Amino acid sequence: MNSKFAGIIFSLLFFFQASVAHGYIYSAKFAEMGHAYIDKLSTKSTDNLDSLTNDKRDRCLQRYNPLWADGVLDIRIALGYFDWTTGGNVFWDGKSYGLSPSLDIATFAALRDLLTSACYGNLRFCGFRADPNNAYRFIKNVQIHGRTYQARIEMHFSSATEYLESNLGSGRDTQRQRTQYTENFFLTGLQSADAMFYFGHSRNGGGPDFTPPVFINGQNKVNYNGYYKVQQPGFRKMIAALQGPDKTPILGLMSCASRDHFLSRLRQTAPNTGIITSMDVLEIDVVYTAMVGGIDAILRGQCQASFYQSLRLNSANQQYITMDGMFE
Repeated sequence: MNSKFAGIIFSLLFFFQASVAHGYIYSAKFAEMGHAYIDKLSTKSTDNLDSLTNDKRDRCLQRYNPLWADGVLDIRIALGYFDWTTGGNVFWDGKSYGLSPSLDIATFAALRDLLTSACYGNLRFCGFRADPNNAYRFIKNVQIHGRTYQARIEMHFSSATEYLESNLGSGRDTQRQRTQYTENFFLTGLQSADAMFYFGHSRNGGGPDFTPPVFINGQNKVNYNGYYKVQQPGFRKMIAALQGPDKTPILGLMSCASRDHFLSRLRQTAPNTGIITSMDVLEIDVVYTAMVGGIDAILRGQCQASFYQSLRLNSANQQYITMDGMFE
């Protein structure tokens, strides 16, 4: 990280930490959704490999052994520029946030609080501590199938502030830096992380996306047909990053209709990568809780049916969350 950008990132982190006490738009909702889901995860049993058939055990270990080979379980979460675009000013808890406020900063805050909360039951998405050398990275030791590994979860958000006017105006240079950093974090993770998760917008096939939305000229509407569906900027970069020999073993695209938008080409480009996707345009809670469940499953080394169940503990998740190429 160059010194100039390091200063920007840590300045943003100071602003972020100082502002947490005041809360972020949607932060209480993310906290509520997350805690309800980890309560369900805490009651789930963890797979015992000895209870599986030889075939299922072999396929499970074939997926996980490369992840553990270096003794570190490297999980990364890239939070895209998650604007809440309604066509008008957004009001939340009696406060106006202007046009298209960002939710990814609140997502970071909620995930950080869940990760650093105390563990209970069989839960694994808990008990992490901030890395003293990187405030965006969280670490703890985990026991998986009788062996101890260091689990490392790093995550970055894309919005410089919650306010679109600032991100496009006085803070545009900081926003460009933030976008560039988080996008690079995602693209690099596609090649080197043990598991790479994206949480954000699919942009109707133009994502994953780490930039403020592109609007139709003169309107407060996202330009899906004239820009994202035609240019596909995020999709093209994602496919290009996966062209090399090194590919993440697990990829979660936690965004609307990601299966229809991305899966076919991804399976061609990265046939050995297990891919978690969604079907249809969804409420935030479906992809958010599925991501939490998927990471908890990885931290346990869950296999086949148990992993799938961790993604789908809610009725909507059962209907809309899918997994391909993971243990086949």
